[in-house]
Amino acid sequence: MLNHYYRLVYWKRRIGRALGSGRRGPRRRRPRFAPHLQPFLVFGALVAIAVVASALAGAGYDDFGWSSP
Repeated sequence: MLNHYYRLVYWKRRIGRALGSGRRGPRRRRPRFAPHLQPFLVFGALVAIAVVASALAGAGYDDFGWSSP
């Protein structure tokens, strides 16, 4: 039984090192996607959330006098 445990630990460490999550695995830093565009992307996301929230909140009102089916 102990032999199976050691084999499991061996493969776990080997896979972890290959994926870079082990202690001695390769350390790769991800490059940031266009850091100078980040404020514009955050602003666009906030505007999109506000527009969607406004559309959902105003969906029940009939301001133009049209009748809903």
